[in-house]
Amino acid sequence: MKEMLVLVGFAGRKLGVPLIQLDPVKPGKATREAMDDWRYWVAMGYVF
Repeated sequence: MKEMLVLVGFAGRKLGVPLIQLDPVKPGKATREAMDDWRYWVAMGYVF
């Protein structure tokens, strides 16, 4: 309940990676906004 996991493809498999650890290469506006919002949420100490 403390992490937002994202499924990513790696070596033909799907892995759950904490969103806070990701930095997309070429994010769209919506992706960047969602990631910035999540980082703000975490920095403020909010939890689910």
